[in-house]
Amino acid sequence: MGKEYYRLNPALRSAETKQENIENWLSIQKTDFYHAQVAQERDYCFWCRIVETAKPNSLESYTSMSYTLNDPNTLNSAAKTNFILREDEVLIIHTLAVVRNGQVIDKLNDINVKVLDHVRDENYGNFDNEKSVTILIRDLHLNDIFLIETTIERTYASDSIRNKFFRYLYTYPGPYWAYSNYQWELKNETGQTIEGHYRYFRDESDTILEKEKIVLEDQDSFIIEEQQYTGKELKDLEIAPFIDFATQKNYPEITDTLADLYQQFYHVEIGTFAADLLKDLEALPSLESKIKYAIDFVQKEIYYLYNSSEMDGHEPQAAEVTYQTKQGDCKAKTVLLKVILDSLGVDSEIVLVNYNGDIFLPIYTPSPFNFNHAILKIYIDNHIYFVDATVANDQGFLEKRRKDSFMNYLEIKAGTTLQKQAPFQDQLPAIEEIIHCDVKEDVATFTLEGTMRGGVANNTREMFKNQANKDIISRFNGSIYSNMVLYNKYEQNEIDNHFSDTSIQIIEDNKELNELKVIYKATISEPYLKEGNKRFLHYWDRNYFLNDEAENHHHKDFPLWVDRNSVKMEIHLTVDQSIDQQEIFTRQECDFKSKYLQHRVTKKVSEHGVSCYLNYQTYRNLTLSGKELEDYIKINNQIRNSNWGLGIDIIEDGLFKKLGRLFKGK
Repeated sequence: MGKEYYRLNPALRSAETKQENIENWLSIQKTDFYHAQVAQERDYCFWCRIVETAKPNSLESYTSMSYTLNDPNTLNSAAKTNFILREDEVLIIHTLAVVRNGQVIDKLNDINVKVLDHVRDENYGNFDNEKSVTILIRDLHLNDIFLIETTIERTYASDSIRNKFFRYLYTYPGPYWAYSNYQWELKNETGQTIEGHYRYFRDESDTILEKEKIVLEDQDSFIIEEQQYTGKELKDLEIAPFIDFATQKNYPEITDTLADLYQQFYHVEIGTFAADLLKDLEALPSLESKIKYAIDFVQKEIYYLYNSSEMDGHEPQAAEVTYQTKQGDCKAKTVLLKVILDSLGVDSEIVLVNYNGDIFLPIYTPSPFNFNHAILKIYIDNHIYFVDATVANDQGFLEKRRKDSFMNYLEIKAGTTLQKQAPFQDQLPAIEEIIHCDVKEDVATFTLEGTMRGGVANNTREMFKNQANKDIISRFNGSIYSNMVLYNKYEQNEIDNHFSDTSIQIIEDNKELNELKVIYKATISEPYLKEGNKRFLHYWDRNYFLNDEAENHHHKDFPLWVDRNSVKMEIHLTVDQSIDQQEIFTRQECDFKSKYLQHRVTKKVSEHGVSCYLNYQTYRNLTLSGKELEDYIKINNQIRNSNWGLGIDIIEDGLFKKLGRLFKGK
């Protein structure tokens, strides 16, 4: 018999939903507040009571609501009420009813409940063992008042760290509903102290308030109650306020618990279950090669299965199981990689990160549930490297692999606290390009030779693997069209009328150095821009050298996050005409040095062309705000002032040009 995901329990129906008591709250329909909200076509809730009861081994979430079905969309949603339940959750239905013409009509006998698998993204191995429980309710009418009362019980597995740590993030309702009475309550029955912190609450001048923290001892409750309430509109460029509840622990105490949990999975003899892997490692000539082989094996040969409930609360899978089944979540893959590296004498520690919520980690109340992903921190030759064992397309020796950007992480090592990954720069340019554009008789022979490294090389390989060659060429055609400013001459859908003999191919792929070299070729007709009788030839690369996000960053609560590739580029524009060698922007060079980036442009100018050399060295994983952001915008604007490419002016035939040829011929 399968797991029961729902059951009916009408015995817990509240008094307000019974016929003899409805007049006590239906009279609200006579109030000015009710009429004002209905006139604005808001959904109206007569009451909403939510009670979260935190217990040592479970969480009970009770909800009681009574609201209007005046809108067809709201009616449709109520008629097929849906819940997404984890494997450890069960839905208890207390009340399903409507009030119609002053009469309570029970709907518990008018339902059909469908329980189906809920798969978030099967293509990427996201299997959460979740169920979609849909309650189909017959014969609901527009303008009914809908009554619903439910409890979701979540019971933690015996090995779940949720038995020791509670966390809940409370956010206020949005502005789309109006409430006669709104109440939210947190009951602490965990046997431990829970603390809560107000985050991003503001005064009337939009200044963030420093409010006193909430402390809930065991058996205490915290209640938010509002009368005649509508949620506040969130202003643009502000984070919505929330209250962050968690068991009162600091990070050293948390890592003590996590380290005890993980240590038992490290002390294994890999030869007892992976003798063939050890044999392969022993045959390799150097430690560098062995580390590469180990990472490649775990990343590419162990299939990644993401299960949020396991990531969120269970002990990691044993390395032996992961090796034998060839599958596991991020913890399982990372534990296996650590065990292999331990056998090679390479020091490493598992760390927890949250790529999407990274910026909030120093703000959140300490909790292991602030994190949703595990990666490996490797110590070797006085350097630190981070490796994500779930990445399947990475290549190269350890120092040549992709480098992920994140600011904060928690090392699973007893007594440690939240740590920061410092901003870093690419050791070698992530992108090197050499562009040749040779124009003769109004036709350009164009070549681009590109060298990509690290994560850029990985992504380029994936592009060639997953896209048709014609689509890749089309993408490059569009970039060249943009960089040569040809959009000022013709529309993008006319590119094929001017670009011919196009080709692109990989000419070298060094998977040890993680370097990929490609060459793109094209013949471009009418490459000049024209203004009156003047002609110009351009090549500017905005994406590589200008950070458009900087000047457009106006968020009050977020810093600007800089994570850009270092780029080295050569642009060689040659023509069969004389050029204006004295034109100020053609000759302009620069050498900008700042705390945040360095950018250098040098040029060689000749009678028939210019060679331009650009070297853009920037930081990754850098956050900027205030004065630092202002300084960064300043240097970005200096680059914007014609220091991100090359343009040349053609000297047209005229009296002085003809005289010059005459004297030159004598």
